[in-house]
Amino acid sequence: MASTVVFTDRLEETISFYRALGVSLADEDHGDGLVHTAGELDGVRVAVFAASRSGRSPAWRVGGSTFIGFWVNSLEAALAAFEQIEARVLCEHQHRRCGCRIVFADPDGRAVEINQRDHCPASP
Repeated sequence: MASTVVFTDRLEETISFYRALGVSLADEDHGDGLVHTAGELDGVRVAVFAASRSGRSPAWRVGGSTFIGFWVNSLEAALAAFEQIEARVLCEHQHRRCGCRIVFADPDGRAVEINQRDHCPASP
């Protein structure tokens, strides 16, 4: 199983963002004092921890930045969910060889790529 762990000082906004993506987040406590929220989306474990201090992710595609990607069953459903929480779009819908994608910024500015296979018909 793969995992993605994010630290944030915007805890509720970040939890809402990843829930909008379809991650079924729930509180977890492994007895080590690091209570956090975690869940899965198609075999990817996603955990959200409170950060020890404030900060933002570097801009998309610059040194030190992170780019997270997920596959979804419906790009339209993901787009509608992110519109509800007013997530910022970094890259509008793109048709790519492996499917279609839209890239959003999570509340800390991390780029999050949402992909759907076989979304658009192949070009003739």
